[in-house]
Amino acid sequence: MKSYTVKNTDDITRADTGAVMCWPWKGFEFQNECKFKISHTNDRFIVSLRTYEENPVARVTEKNGPVCNDSCMEFFFSPSADNSMGYFNFEVNSNPTYLFEYGLCGSDFHPSVDCSDEELNVRSTKSKTEDGRDFWQVDFELPYELIKRCAPECDLSSGAVIRANVYKCGRTDQKEHYGSWNPVETERPNFHMPEFFGKFIIE
Repeated sequence: MKSYTVKNTDDITRADTGAVMCWPWKGFEFQNECKFKISHTNDRFIVSLRTYEENPVARVTEKNGPVCNDSCMEFFFSPSADNSMGYFNFEVNSNPTYLFEYGLCGSDFHPSVDCSDEELNVRSTKSKTEDGRDFWQVDFELPYELIKRCAPECDLSSGAVIRANVYKCGRTDQKEHYGSWNPVETERPNFHMPEFFGKFIIE
């Protein structure tokens, strides 16, 4: 199991960089570079996801629509060390249009999280690196108050451990692909597997 330290800073550029490096499913390899940075303050997580990809597919424009069919980056996390408090799945394309859900582990029912765009502060960037590589990036925030509306007993204080994974995927009008930060050991692609979330340590 991989581990990642969520640094205590409101400057996301100071956060450690993680990368989606696991492309285990034959026929669904893509391997475009995909990176993430996650930090926290006393009242929120700050998340930055970036993938180096030309012309990302972004057809879905309806909030909580099937953005996983587009070129999509995803952050799944359980606000507990043992997944006992369920998990959130945040999925986003380059528009940025997002899907944000919460449900209990083992349940097929994951209702949308009741929140406003202002609470999440989602922003998208499409640009080029200094060496000319195309990328798109999505930055957003996850207020602790919002997380605790779904999981009121969770501990997000300094020293706490939660579980999480970061994914890159896409299906429609592109090479179908599924990759993850922490390995997912299933026969077929399936991101809704909290037992394969890695360890996130809150600094």
